[in-house]
Amino acid sequence: MNTDEMLKGLAREAVKQSENLRSAVRELTLNALRSRELTVREIKRVVKAVTEGVNLGAATSRIDADRVLGEAFAGMDEAVLKAVQANHLALQQLAAQGQSLRDSHVKKALDELERLEDEFVGAVKEATKKGSQQLRDQWASVLQRTQVSGTVTAAEVERTLEEFGDRMRDAVRQQRRTALKAAEMMAENFTTLASGILIGLTEGLQQGKREPGDKASER
Repeated sequence: MNTDEMLKGLAREAVKQSENLRSAVRELTLNALRSRELTVREIKRVVKAVTEGVNLGAATSRIDADRVLGEAFAGMDEAVLKAVQANHLALQQLAAQGQSLRDSHVKKALDELERLEDEFVGAVKEATKKGSQQLRDQWASVLQRTQVSGTVTAAEVERTLEEFGDRMRDAVRQQRRTALKAAEMMAENFTTLASGILIGLTEGLQQGKREPGDKASER
């Protein structure tokens, strides 16, 4: 059994036990994320597997399915939030170490964060296709409420992008100022060099002009 199938089974069992479902799903999702590379692709895989497991559990549960799905989604949302916070802290550490925010891997991390919430919700929607029509309708209701109230993941993503978007703009401005200063210094150095060369050339010419005259006066 691969890790995704194991995760699906654990999510199904969490629904069957039904106690503190939100917390159980959050911890289950977090544990899965901790064991993988923290990329959008892996987050989607975890969310999809957990959602499919929740569907399996909800299909045979006596508990109100709407509550089960709502609590399960909230648990996954809180787990993905932690992933975003981890990315946020990693970016702050890189910035503190003087890492350029224009470096390709930093820009890639910000690009992934920007699309994370859509990918998260999209993974849930994709996983619900394997459930019954009744479960699909109930998931649609849960996700519709989410669109109105928003997710905690989206709020943290927005905060992170706002902070580092400002930093990136500052970095671009600083880079432009540094480039301009370097260009000014280069221009100044060039004119100084040219002036020095000109002085050398003209001194040579002046010496060349004086020498015949000096010889003439000696005669």
